[in-house]
This record gives sequence, structure tokens and C-alpha cells, in this order.
Amino acid sequence: MVETNRSLVDPRYIQDVVSKKELVQQLRNLGIQKGMVLYLCGCSENLGYICGGMQALLDALIEVVGYEGTIMMSSFSKQLLDPACKGAIAIERESWDFVRDHALAFDKKLTPSDSNDILLAQMLRNEGVMRSNHPIYSFVVLGKYARLLTDKHPLHFGLSKESPLGKLIQLNGYVLLMGQDYQQCPLFYTSQYQGNSRPIKIMSAPIEEMGRVVWKDILDLELTDEGFQVIGEVLESRKIVNKAYINSDSLRFFSAREANAIASAYFYLD
Repeated sequence: MVETNRSLVDPRYIQDVVSKKELVQQLRNLGIQKGMVLYLCGCSENLGYICGGMQALLDALIEVVGYEGTIMMSSFSKQLLDPACKGAIAIERESWDFVRDHALAFDKKLTPSDSNDILLAQMLRNEGVMRSNHPIYSFVVLGKYARLLTDKHPLHFGLSKESPLGKLIQLNGYVLLMGQDYQQCPLFYTSQYQGNSRPIKIMSAPIEEMGRVVWKDILDLELTDEGFQVIGEVLESRKIVNKAYINSDSLRFFSAREANAIASAYFYLD
């Protein structure tokens, strides 16, 4: 009896499957080592089927970097922006005051991220995860340097060298793009603070002060993701990026310090 190729008759049939053991080997082959500080930019939708789900992936990463290593992810919450701010959720002007009167303050334990990705959600379930206290640009961190990376996240200029991303660079950390392209790499935002080419803007977000919700003005740069893909291509041309695959999707691994230097030069010249 000839077997039917189920992938041709059922689009839900999954062909790409990977185990935690295989993930560990791939991550090590990529160059990830024990003790590293690793900024993970991941999208679970592009990774195929992982046996054990996203926790198996996180367990693989934890095993590779070890207990002396650190894993960080973005947990941005731009949905908290005042409706009048650029980049905020589009709301009819007549409802702005209503939104302001009924908003909840940022809570690093309870405020959801803009990302609906299950990888970040699973990261937050792990014991010992810490989150920085920024209403828009928070980060979640697990591992040795979790407190150092999340502590004293500045309210103004939230992705500058004093931010968790800046500390990642200072610690000679690394970036792992997993299921994402360079266009989705927030590290390159930090590079834009090096020069004076970007205009300053004012954002507003709700925080808690003395038991009540206060809308706080926040200074920041008018950041752009324009040029991120070009920066990634330069990184690859200089052999700074190591590549591998999970199922059919690519992984990209590179030094945050080297990437920041190249991105800073790009934005400075721009």
C-alpha cells in the first residue's frame, strides 16, 4: 500500500520537528557558551515545532549559558502611551480623556507586553525572572546578571547606554535573533543615542506615585528602524554574524559590542 503524503493533503501537517537535545547542539555550534549574557530576540511562530514547546527552548538556552549566564528579552508596553503620543494605539480624540482617567499604572509583574508571542510569555513564567521598571521599554532577565541589568532603568531616554541594552554592551554580551530579522533588533536603537542626529520628543505614560496613577512625561529620541537591515548586512559582510537553523528558520548570533560600534558609525555618518 502506497502511503499518502499527508503534507500535500493537510496544510496543518507539521514537517519540521526539533528536540531540546538538538537545540542545545545547534546553540553550541552557533558559538553560545557558558557564562554569556545573551539578548534573545525571538518569535515562536517562525520556529516550527519544538518538542516541549517554548519552555524546552528556554531550557536549552539555560543549559548552554549555564547558571553563570544570563538571558534577556524585550517586554515593551507601548500600549500604555498616552493616546496623543506618536506610536500610540489609534483612539478617537473624544475618548482621550476617558482613557487617561481610567488607565492602569505600569506594573512590572502585571502589565502585559505589546508582544503576544508565547516565547516571551513563557519566559515570564520562569522562577527568578526580573523585569526592569520602565513603563514603555522594560526588559525581562533571567540569570546571574538579572538584577544588574534591570536595576535603575532610567525613565528618560529609556534605550540609552544606561538602559539594560547599554549594560548588555558594557558586559560584552551577545544578541541571538531567533525567528526574526535585523529589522526587529532593538539593540540598534541604542546606537542612535551616540550622536545628535535624532530629534528629542516627549512621551507620556501612566505610573504609580504615592498610591495613585500619574501620567508622567518622558523625554526620548525620535527613534527609527530605518537602516537596520543595512546594518545587518554590514555585520554579515564583516563575518561578525554566526548562522544556524532551527527547523527551517535561521538563527543569527553576534556580539552586541561589535554591532553597536558598526550601528553607531552608520547613524553618525547618516
